[in-house]
Amino acid sequence: MMRVMEEYPAEEIRIIEFDEKDATDISELFRQVWPLANEYPENWRKKRMYSPEQILEEMRNGYHYFGSRLQGRIVGVYKAKITDKGLYGEHQTVRPECRATGLASAMYLQFAEYGGAHGCERNYCNILVGQEVGEKLMKNFGFRPWGDPYEQADGMLVQMYERIL
Repeated sequence: MMRVMEEYPAEEIRIIEFDEKDATDISELFRQVWPLANEYPENWRKKRMYSPEQILEEMRNGYHYFGSRLQGRIVGVYKAKITDKGLYGEHQTVRPECRATGLASAMYLQFAEYGGAHGCERNYCNILVGQEVGEKLMKNFGFRPWGDPYEQADGMLVQMYERIL
C-alpha cells in the first residue's frame, strides 16, 4: 500500500484530462475500487466497472475523463459531459489509500473550472442519498439539491445537485 499522505500532499494534486491511451488504466481503477463500494447495490457496482472499450466509446461520444496520477498510477478519476443543462459529472472513483488526501476536492474544483471555461451555466451530479462524504462535498463546494431524490437504479436513491457557475 502507498504511503499517500507523505507522498501526495493536497497542494500538489494536479487534475489532468486523460485520453484514449489511458482507457486500460482507468478500467483497472474501476475494477479495483467499485467492488469495495458496498453502499451501492451490487448490480450498480458491476455496471461501473467499465471495460477499456466502454471508456473509449464514451470518450468518442463526448465524455471527458479527468483525474490524477501518483507514482505513474491513476489514483482518482471522474467523467464529465457538457449537456444542454451544463456540465454533468459522475463516476468519481478514488483509490481507498488516497481518500482523505484532498483528491476528491481537487476534482470538484477542476469540475467547476472546466464548466466555467466552457460556458456552462452549472455543474451538476448525483449523490447517493445518505452518503455522508458525498453530501459533505456538495455542501462544501456550494452545490444545492436540484429536484427531488429519485431511483437511479433499482433500490438506489440519489439526489441530483447543482452549482450555478
